[in-house]
Amino acid sequence: MNTKYVSSFLILSLFLGVTLLSLFSTQVYASNKDKHTEHHAETDEHNSDVGHVKISLKSASAAGITSITAHSGEIKQTIKVYGKSVLDPKASSQIRARFPGMITQLTPNIGDIVKKGTVIGEIESNSSLKRYKITSPISGIVTSRNLNPGELADEQVLLTIANYDKLWVELRLFSSQVSKISKGQKVLISSNNTQTTSVIKHLLPNNSNQPFIIARVPLDNTQQVWSPGLLVSGSIVVNKIQAPIVVDNRAIQVIETNKVVFVKNETGFEKRQLTFGQTDGAFTEVLSGLQLGEQYAVENSYLLKADLGKSSASHAH
Repeated sequence: MNTKYVSSFLILSLFLGVTLLSLFSTQVYASNKDKHTEHHAETDEHNSDVGHVKISLKSASAAGITSITAHSGEIKQTIKVYGKSVLDPKASSQIRARFPGMITQLTPNIGDIVKKGTVIGEIESNSSLKRYKITSPISGIVTSRNLNPGELADEQVLLTIANYDKLWVELRLFSSQVSKISKGQKVLISSNNTQTTSVIKHLLPNNSNQPFIIARVPLDNTQQVWSPGLLVSGSIVVNKIQAPIVVDNRAIQVIETNKVVFVKNETGFEKRQLTFGQTDGAFTEVLSGLQLGEQYAVENSYLLKADLGKSSASHAH
């Protein structure tokens, strides 16, 4: 009899154990399933944010981020050459006495600006003992002064006056470049972060037995930002290509070796990887990834890149 009760008790215990184990397994499975679903939701949300910059259009405007519309444009093919700036030969004058005599007056000093026709000195002639005036033949700045009142003037240079309002750039063209260059072609002149545009006026043979010719380019210097003797580079336009879509090079950012732009949408900006063609340093041809009429960030677009980097870092954590 006791054996019967013991057997029944063991069977009941085994049944209860199996039931509890089944219930526990079901709860664990449901919990894991919920976590798995939640993880997928977070992953989907993360993927939807990839490439989207969390800066509003209002904040972007306040930060100085400007946008322009994608349009067609011209890509200029150029040849880069080098040379230096020189003074215009007509813009320098060495002033001497017409007749030997004693200097009674010499007004300008080095650095002074004089105008053409202005009286700059007076000399008493040795032969006639009469005084005659000296006037400036050009407008410009006094760059040297060699004599003073009380001294005798003969054939020496009294003053040197130079006008820097117009300079010339002399660019060296080698044999492989000459066939592509002609008078009238546009040139972008650059030196020390200063740039200006001009055209080739003269092509001169080189008289120093060197294997190049000289392209002379006039340089407007009325703002006095250039000086003679500067080493300069010249980008000469030799061909032009019409591209269906171009982007301003200031808009292009590099992210993980990929060149991208930030395209404007309804809420802000999104990263867009484009396929690029030829470039001229100012604009780049777009082969795919951007449509005419779409707007993209240009000035201060690096701020969008920085924000995207912060967003990626936060998602990684």
